[in-house]
Amino acid sequence: MNNYIFRSGLLMLLCVVSVACSKDIDDERSILGTWIESSPVPDRTTLHFGENNHLTRIDGDGNSEKYIYLIEDNTLFLSLASGQEGSSELFFEQINENRIKVENLYVSVPEAETTFIIFERY
Repeated sequence: MNNYIFRSGLLMLLCVVSVACSKDIDDERSILGTWIESSPVPDRTTLHFGENNHLTRIDGDGNSEKYIYLIEDNTLFLSLASGQEGSSELFFEQINENRIKVENLYVSVPEAETTFIIFERY
C-alpha cells in the first residue's frame, strides 16, 4: 500500500512539474512573430519578436533598431543589441493571442501623459 501511495504521489508531482514547465515555454512562444501597430497610428511601427529574445523595431520610414528583450510581469525590458549603452523599461500587456499593448516606444515630452501603442499579430 505504501508503495502505491509513493508511486501515485511521484506521478502527480511529475505531472505538475511538466505542466508548469510547458506553460512557461508556451507563454514565451506566444509573443514570437511579427506585430504591426493598429493604434494610434496604423502601420507606423512593426515589431518582430524573434528567437533568443531578439526584437527588431521597424518604423514607418523603414529604419530599424535591434534589441534584446525580456518580459517580466507587465514590463518589457529593452537593451540595444548593438552593445551600445541604453535600456528602456516599458509597460507591456498581451491582451490576447493576437493583440499586445506597449507603452509608447517613441521619445516624447517627459511631462506628457503616457500613451500606449496597440499591435496586432501579422
